[in-house]
Amino acid sequence: MSTSRRERRGVFHRPTRPAFFPIAVFLLAGIVPISQAQDRTLSIIEAVQTALERNPAVESAQWDRLAASARAEAAGFRLYPSLSLSASYQRLSELPPTSFEFPKEPGPGTISMELPASLTNVFAFAVNLQYPIFAGFRLRETLAIARLGADSKLSALQMVQRSLIFEVRRSYWEALRAGYNVQILRRNLELTKSNYKLLSDQVATGSATRAELLAADARQKQAEIDLQDAVVLQKRAYLQLASQIGWDVSELGVSSDSSEAALPFGLSTSSDQAMYPGISGGLDERALIQTALARRPEARSSALAQQAAEHNARLAASALYPTVSIAGNLTVADPNPRVAFQTDPWQFTDTWSLGVQMSYDIGGIPANIQEKKAQQLAVSKNLADAATLRNKIALDVRSCILSLNRARTDLQLVTEIVAQAEESARVARQLYEAGTLNEVGKLGEEFNLLRAQFAVINKQIDVQIAAADLLRATAMEELP
Repeated sequence: MSTSRRERRGVFHRPTRPAFFPIAVFLLAGIVPISQAQDRTLSIIEAVQTALERNPAVESAQWDRLAASARAEAAGFRLYPSLSLSASYQRLSELPPTSFEFPKEPGPGTISMELPASLTNVFAFAVNLQYPIFAGFRLRETLAIARLGADSKLSALQMVQRSLIFEVRRSYWEALRAGYNVQILRRNLELTKSNYKLLSDQVATGSATRAELLAADARQKQAEIDLQDAVVLQKRAYLQLASQIGWDVSELGVSSDSSEAALPFGLSTSSDQAMYPGISGGLDERALIQTALARRPEARSSALAQQAAEHNARLAASALYPTVSIAGNLTVADPNPRVAFQTDPWQFTDTWSLGVQMSYDIGGIPANIQEKKAQQLAVSKNLADAATLRNKIALDVRSCILSLNRARTDLQLVTEIVAQAEESARVARQLYEAGTLNEVGKLGEEFNLLRAQFAVINKQIDVQIAAADLLRATAMEELP
């Protein structure tokens, strides 16, 4: 009886002993595949590709980039002369002919002058030209700032894409982890049920106490609670992954019942699969930091912000220069206001004008000087921000390297303990066959082996997530 209680305590209170776990051993342990034979299966590569194509955040950033590019093109067209066309028609009230008399000089008498009746239809067609031949370099600087804005939106799009790739990968691995966790807890529930049944038989024969049976019943109920919580977490992980991919979660048909384990799709990528060949072997910290500083979209955005600040400073300084522009006009009208005494109702007369205009805002000089000073200070601020960003990127890369190295070390350590768990399970099977160990004790050792194998899968997933995070931090991966 003491042996039976010791085996039961080992099942529920013994520390987890992780070990390496090939997929074949997992199947032999009686665990169904994580994909659960769903009609739709999804690999991690497919998940990333679909997310980049369908995620609304990527689509929004893409439209934002296109809008910024259109604004840059519009700023480029402002360098050309402005040419406008206009046409008008007016109906005027009729005015009768009039005459004037004024004294004749020198000498006596008067001179009479008669004006014909006014024309009642007024037609006018005009072409106007405006071209600032010198505007203190405003147009040039505005165009440069608009182009930098478009490049900045491209960097923002790349930031969204790289962040999304990492989030999808992490969600994929967490969903895979949640699936394995459900299978482990399902086996744990089976073990607690077997233990409760054995104790029930022993209580009937008087070899076990009622308190032990109640304790076994409590463990069984706790195992049921843990399994239901794990199923909920699994469904939540799948829904989060589907949402990041861009699927309509309302159409996936995921039940809100925690006892229903049906999943909308399966995961076909295993945790031991080499996914990131660019990060293998030893990691050169200095080289990875240099790569991150050269390729991270944030670093590119910082450089663009610095250039934009410099152009804004020059734009503010351009307000201290005069503006010189050319203005021209060609008017064809009937009657033409510049031609007197027009009597033919359908005679169009053309006139033109061409001139140069210079303006200078004297009253705005103090404000423009202060604006120029403010923009120059903004240049200094952007230099300080760029240095801060470089430090953050370097810290991010170093942290990711530490996490990956730790995950690799942990995986190696738990892999080396597999022999102990396998040996304990082998000895338990021999004792069971010899009749010196009950079935619950044998199942407990097999479950400990299964938990050790699950610990290896956990560490493999930790390595996959850490490697994906390092890819995000260094931006060494080419975007599709």
